[in-house]
Amino acid sequence: MPAGTTTVNLSLSTAHQARGLAGLFLRFEDWLTARASARALYRMDDAALHDIALSRSDVERVNDSARKALWQH
Repeated sequence: MPAGTTTVNLSLSTAHQARGLAGLFLRFEDWLTARASARALYRMDDAALHDIALSRSDVERVNDSARKALWQH
């Protein structure tokens, strides 16, 4: 599986389109999930990342998107 496909699956879900306070909470929940995934990947060593077809740069990209994603919606 290409690394791009793998990391796209870790990005924020677009299913939560609620507005107002409910939308804010749903986006926050999505951000927390993405952040947890990014942290789990960051803790993996290079051999484990290689086993799932990712590199350290892929992990950095996921971490960057998790940091920014809450404010981009």
